[in-house]
Amino acid sequence: MRTKKGMDRRDFLRASAAGLAGVGTTLAAGPAATAAATTAPASAKIKSYRALGRTGFKASDIGIGTSQTFPTEVLKAALDAGVNYFDTGEGYGRGAAERSIGEAIKGRDRKSLFITTKFRFEGLADTAAVAAKLDESLGRLQTDYVDCLMMNPPTAASVKNEIYHGAIAELKKQGKVRFAGAGTHGARTPGQGEPMDQILLAAVEDGRFDVLLLVYNFLQKEPGEKILEAASKKGLGLTIMKSNPLGRYYDTMSRIEQLKKDGQPVDERLQKSMEQMAETAKQAESFIQKNGLKTPAEVKAAALKFVLSDPRVHTLNLAFNTFDDVQNLLALSGQTLGGKDRVLLASYEEECGSLYCRHACGICEPACPSGVPVNTIMRYNHYFEAQGSEKYAMGEYAALETARADACRTCEGYCERACPYGVPVRGLLCLAHGQLTL
Repeated sequence: MRTKKGMDRRDFLRASAAGLAGVGTTLAAGPAATAAATTAPASAKIKSYRALGRTGFKASDIGIGTSQTFPTEVLKAALDAGVNYFDTGEGYGRGAAERSIGEAIKGRDRKSLFITTKFRFEGLADTAAVAAKLDESLGRLQTDYVDCLMMNPPTAASVKNEIYHGAIAELKKQGKVRFAGAGTHGARTPGQGEPMDQILLAAVEDGRFDVLLLVYNFLQKEPGEKILEAASKKGLGLTIMKSNPLGRYYDTMSRIEQLKKDGQPVDERLQKSMEQMAETAKQAESFIQKNGLKTPAEVKAAALKFVLSDPRVHTLNLAFNTFDDVQNLLALSGQTLGGKDRVLLASYEEECGSLYCRHACGICEPACPSGVPVNTIMRYNHYFEAQGSEKYAMGEYAALETARADACRTCEGYCERACPYGVPVRGLLCLAHGQLTL
């Protein structure tokens, strides 16, 4: 398990200019490595606020996405630096994320903050049940209202959940909710959901949603582009997740060797998949050398600036685990993609893009005879690798009630045949299983 290191609050408050050298050790180091490619100012702060669509709220261009629990003092430091948007949910740490936010916002002007939360609506029979569930979240958040109560619809048809919409109307009257929202990772399990763009375009068409949460990054542009274009015309607030598509490609070879050392079965078919991954990994090494990168943080910074440069995007939800994250990530606020950044990302996409399993995609899942939830497992792997949330990711993987990726070791690789991006899906799933297994 990786040990979190970073400056303490006192160091943060009196920090001198922080360079990036040494911050990132891999193309997928945790959030602390997603630093700016230029030297961060002594006290990095939010420099840009954008109107969150028709809500009218001026949201910081970088917000906090709490897919797990972050230290309260780190959240306070981010707030002090101007961050004013939170995306959270009941399921994140079984309510612990909401509790940490509640502690962080104590004594602050509530109207200066925008808090989005979410919970499962399955099994909630009426407005009273939704209201009771919301009251639990409000208690943890230590607030009288949430700005947005978001649903996670699994299908386009489910955006018309009338229990949800009826509850929103009533809760708005009571002053407990201000806006409606929708967000999705795509299908959680094979055959039980639809692609993200179909779902969120249906939400836009429905007309009752004010805020959307979607996946958008430089390697996965097309679905997000459709949603951003349609939603911006209707004045919806647009918030982004999974903006950093980089994975732990630097050590693919060593991880393959470790798989063998651990005595895991590597048959001829899997060996071929691993060899494909190894070739791409060599391209990743070549990419780093060719572009003269001093630290992997440089390409991460460019990846985040790709999203920040899109005027249709209102806030980018990022993970803040340490005070270093506050310092380094907020140094990107207000920045746009430069010519060198564009060349860097284009080169990365060409040479390393086939190692990225697209979030909220799921194209390959129907081809899997074992019903492995590829989309969900690779999302957990992203939490582990790109967000530094190892414990959370491993716990979520352990709780899966479906087939897991150990089923992939002796499979013929149906998912790889179905993938239009040439991703060595089976090999990635096997590596994911190795590091996510408790």
